[in-house]
Amino acid sequence: MGRYYILRDGEVIEEPDYTKWSEWFENTYKGVELIAESRLGGSTVSTRFLALSMTLDQDSPPMVFETTVNGGWLDNQRERFSSLEEATAGHENWVQRVKDSDEENELPPPGAGW
Repeated sequence: MGRYYILRDGEVIEEPDYTKWSEWFENTYKGVELIAESRLGGSTVSTRFLALSMTLDQDSPPMVFETTVNGGWLDNQRERFSSLEEATAGHENWVQRVKDSDEENELPPPGAGW
């Protein structure tokens, strides 16, 4: 597996040519980077296309999507995915986890500024 990837029509495509990838990145990336974002109370769950594989294991699928929780009880939690379908399902899973965490904990989360 390579290092550089583009997202075209929902499909992750390896781009072995750095010059072509960097041109795509400069011209297209901002339009496809954010896959989903959900604001829930004091938390934000964001899923993004990274355009780079974040795995060092050459035998594993490239990890090119990342869901991150910012704020709340699950602050700084993250998970990476290799396909748009996995990332979309993972985003919804994290949204539910944040909701469940907020319901389980009565006090404001750490860093809430209270």
